[in-house]
Amino acid sequence: MKTFVRVISPQNFEQEVVLEKRPVLLLCMPRDEEFFKQMKVLEAVAQTHEQELKVGLLEDDFLESFRQDLGIRGTPTFLMLVKGKERARMLGLGDHESLMDFIKQFFQQRLVFE
Repeated sequence: MKTFVRVISPQNFEQEVVLEKRPVLLLCMPRDEEFFKQMKVLEAVAQTHEQELKVGLLEDDFLESFRQDLGIRGTPTFLMLVKGKERARMLGLGDHESLMDFIKQFFQQRLVFE
């Protein structure tokens, strides 16, 4: 089965996030009881937006150091990154509708600033 969500690690961060031409929606979340529900939502969003957006999930071993580097206090946290730089953040569990709204708002703001 094809997955639309990329696993992001320290080894592939530059290639998958920094050098990516599309914005990257990145999920920062430990593998807890809510993880698989969030992955289903994330996979659906990734499939819907695969042309204009890359969707990634932080590798579990990379999560803590990444959270510290970006000052992420709570999880799950969804980040929108452009060329490796954070451009938007959404804290908390996301259902399909809230993630779609987050993406829509990001693209609307981005058009204003370009």
